Amino acid sequence: MGKIKLYKSPSCTRCPIAKFIMNRVLVTMGLEYERLVEERDTEKDSEAMAELLMLDCDKTPVIKLGSILIKEEDALVERIVREGIENWIASGMPD
Repeated sequence: MGKIKLYKSPSCTRCPIAKFIMNRVLVTMGLEYERLVEERDTEKDSEAMAELLMLDCDKTPVIKLGSILIKEEDALVERIVREGIENWIASGMPD
């Protein structure tokens, strides 16, 4: 089973909001944030930053659910995050 990747940075004011929304969506679906989400700090981990740039993103937050990307402001919209997670689950939760 794959994991959801949350690309974040400590200086990003939106990242804690994206984490909160994703956690809330997962809990309401009966899923555990800690078990399903891998947080990637783009300021402390150069590999995480390289991955983010390879996804053609340069700002956080970014949520990666297999081939589904939810970027920046969209990561703060609960409906979009829920739809992304539902589609990710329906596709078999790929890496």
